[in-house]
Amino acid sequence: MDQVDAGGSVPEWHSFRCPVCGHTDEVDLVAGPTSTVSCSHCGTALEIEAWARDEASATVKVATRRRRKR
Repeated sequence: MDQVDAGGSVPEWHSFRCPVCGHTDEVDLVAGPTSTVSCSHCGTALEIEAWARDEASATVKVATRRRRKR
């Protein structure tokens, strides 16, 4: 059975591999199915998406940066 954290939500840990440096890491996607995180090895901003709660792996891509309009 999943443990509930202090905030009352069930942690959803997913593993991913950074497409830039190849480092494998884990992320807790409690807030929703999509999240933006930084690779703990190279610092690249990544968009993480998990399709199902019970899947261990997640889809990952380099996050797009928003450009300022002048």
